[in-house]
Amino acid sequence: MPEENILFVINPISGDIEKDDLTTEVRNFMKSHHCNIEFLHTTGKNDKQKITDKIKTVQPTTLVAVGGDGTCNLVAQTLLHKSIKMGILPLGSANGMASELNLPKTVEENLELIAKGKSKKIDVLQINDNHICLHLSDIGFNAQLINTYEKSDSRGLFGYTKSFIEEFGNASPAKYEIMLNDATISRNAFMVVLANASKFGTGAIINPEGKPDDGYFELVIIRPQNFAEFLEMLIPFYTRKIHTLDFVDTYKCKQVQIKNPEQQNLQIDGEIIGQPLQVNVEILPRSVELIVP
Repeated sequence: MPEENILFVINPISGDIEKDDLTTEVRNFMKSHHCNIEFLHTTGKNDKQKITDKIKTVQPTTLVAVGGDGTCNLVAQTLLHKSIKMGILPLGSANGMASELNLPKTVEENLELIAKGKSKKIDVLQINDNHICLHLSDIGFNAQLINTYEKSDSRGLFGYTKSFIEEFGNASPAKYEIMLNDATISRNAFMVVLANASKFGTGAIINPEGKPDDGYFELVIIRPQNFAEFLEMLIPFYTRKIHTLDFVDTYKCKQVQIKNPEQQNLQIDGEIIGQPLQVNVEILPRSVELIVP
């Protein structure tokens, strides 16, 4: 009987990457490592329940998210506080968590990592009771940019650039009231970031002290006051460290409440959630066991 029983959850459309030959590659590789393999392809309909049902049937020792940050989030939802390891095969358009963990670039190298099974428990953010965040979430400009991109017919770098130009022309700060660490603060900001990690998928560092296993998350408020500072905010997403800007404030938290009266978009791990009037966040320490290098 194989020691390892691995269930691969594959998002077939993530990242516009062809995955038809992936199951054969995975099966051939894992066969040589004496692992029992099962596959489940997501459809966008009732996926969480399908994964939960498959876990009961297969009883895997490891569950692997094959896709981007949204697929990782979906898989993690089914593994909270369970003694099942979670692996990542980063094949999405956004692979922020994979970048945070410094995962390898090739499929074979990641499969080798999954087969070895070295793991550590990481924290998860619980947001408005119904959602979790593994990596980064935010309210404001970036979330609106993602929302515009998702509704666009264009994909890839061209589509992202097109959406960026559109949102750049519409960008304006919004007012937030934030309750954290026994204090209430009011800020006009372009973005409010909930960071369980240190950097965006682009590699831009927003939260250098961030660690996904320290029992805390960081609230990062980006509040440029004029057009010149707004441009200065955007450049670091690609070229340098965001946290060094004079108009960026960072707070270490275990829980926070954000009032969003202008109903700015909220994104969680790259997925648009909506425009909630209030966002409640708390840390769930060491609640997912993640395979790491």
